Amino acid sequence: MTTLPTWAVYAISIGTPTLTFLGVLVAQLFTRRGDVELETRSKREETMRTMRWAAELSASADDRTVSLGVAELAALLESDLLDESDKVFVEAALDAVYEPIETEIEQLGDDVEVVQYLTDEVEALVDATEGGVSLERDDGDGGDLRG
Repeated sequence: MTTLPTWAVYAISIGTPTLTFLGVLVAQLFTRRGDVELETRSKREETMRTMRWAAELSASADDRTVSLGVAELAALLESDLLDESDKVFVEAALDAVYEPIETEIEQLGDDVEVVQYLTDEVEALVDATEGGVSLERDDGDGGDLRG
């Protein structure tokens, strides 16, 4: 018959469950890190898909579709979903929408008054946007589109 020293019995009986518990903790930490990385990547992919969709809308010939695309791009720019390096893409899309209009207005000269008329759907969209896009209308009362 073989006998083990008392310290070995205690080491095996306490050490085995302790090492198992520590192994599970380490595995859980690696799994959580992988889950966080996967969630971050998924969120970034969805944000980029939304940005491409909004950029396509803002390049449309339909005024309502353009307004929706611009509002979506502005919302993305204000959100926390984008990193600073990604905001460059949204700003480039917004510049592509507004640059031809600004150039045309500049070519018309200083005596031009620009008035923007929005449909009820666009006003509702601006109202629904948290933080909203700051737009003003020139209808004589100096009111804000959201109020």
